Amino acid sequence: MRLNAYVLAGDPAWIPQSIGSYYDHVDRIVVSFDRSRRSWTGAPLSVDAALSRIAAADPDGKVVLLPGDHVKTAPSVLATETSQRQAALDAASDGADWVIQLDTDEIVTDWPALLAQLHEARDREAKAVEYPARMIYARTRDGRFLEHCGRWWSGQAGFPGPIAVAGGTRLSVARQSATAPLFRVDTAPWNTDPAHPFTTRVHAVVERSAALIHMSWVRSESQMAEKSVVSGYAVTRDWDRDLESWRRRARHPVLTTLAAPLARDPFSRFRLVSLPDYADVEP
Repeated sequence: MRLNAYVLAGDPAWIPQSIGSYYDHVDRIVVSFDRSRRSWTGAPLSVDAALSRIAAADPDGKVVLLPGDHVKTAPSVLATETSQRQAALDAASDGADWVIQLDTDEIVTDWPALLAQLHEARDREAKAVEYPARMIYARTRDGRFLEHCGRWWSGQAGFPGPIAVAGGTRLSVARQSATAPLFRVDTAPWNTDPAHPFTTRVHAVVERSAALIHMSWVRSESQMAEKSVVSGYAVTRDWDRDLESWRRRARHPVLTTLAAPLARDPFSRFRLVSLPDYADVEP
């Protein structure tokens, strides 16, 4: 089974850990970026820093650079993102059974477990694989992390989109494909993601230790400031409020954790966890 990958260059924070977690197992990595070094919204983007880190993580010359024009090329920011991803996916599909489409803040923790699910998905004639991620929100002063969790500190997975699709897949929104038959993996026999109905079908289960690590908001202050203006969802959030909550929760992790059972918003529940491999890493 031949695997390729694509990434979007612009978020340098966790590139060595992300690409390094699957680099040995793919044949080619297509790197897409806007040639003017701007985001989908037109704001400046850290493309050069990302490209530098990608080059350092490419000892075997697997990276193929794919510059393009990806600023406001569609009616909406999400449509522009989808267009860029489709161009990268098309380039990465050549000769590939599966194309890995992980963002550069998503880290594979157990490659054999992930590969086994790709084989199972292929056997079931699926064309897209959703795989659980542990959503990491912030790092605390003592080196631990706040992780999204259930009401009583139970495990909770996130699914930003299929992490692998069959070569030649057509995307509908961001990483999603409206037509590709989906194979969904979770850390329990039932859906653990509050963004999906409890009845969402789960086809296979992996141990929680095999889930991806998504360092979604584990950033420096300057990186979070950039994220607030370049994200595909930038215009849909109150970033001043969100950033203040992020700072407060990181400063008071114990109180934040104790408040989980009281939070009505399922995305405002956190638990404290240790991630020794990343505790001392500067994003």
